[in-house]
Amino acid sequence: MDDEAHLRQLRARVLELEGYAVLQAPGVARGFELLRAYAAEVLVILSGVKLPDAHGVDLLLRFRAAAPDAEVVLLTTFGTIANGVRANEARRVRLPHEGRF
Repeated sequence: MDDEAHLRQLRARVLELEGYAVLQAPGVARGFELLRAYAAEVLVILSGVKLPDAHGVDLLLRFRAAAPDAEVVLLTTFGTIANGVRANEARRVRLPHEGRF
């Protein structure tokens, strides 16, 4: 999920050349539409942090709820320590469907 088409398409192409099937979304609405449709098959979610319709760190819990088995990788050139701390905290939150840590 990334609004920057050239970066999204480049990442998709590299992954496809490695044999992966890739779903691409330019924004949050389309991304979650695809995620709902293919949640059981999604292994990794790559998302930009600075999206026009959301902040990637704020989406972490939604990603985990929609595709609990998928790994989430947030990509940005605008990283901050505060966002890193927020992302780590969101990773540690236990969702209702998850067992104990």
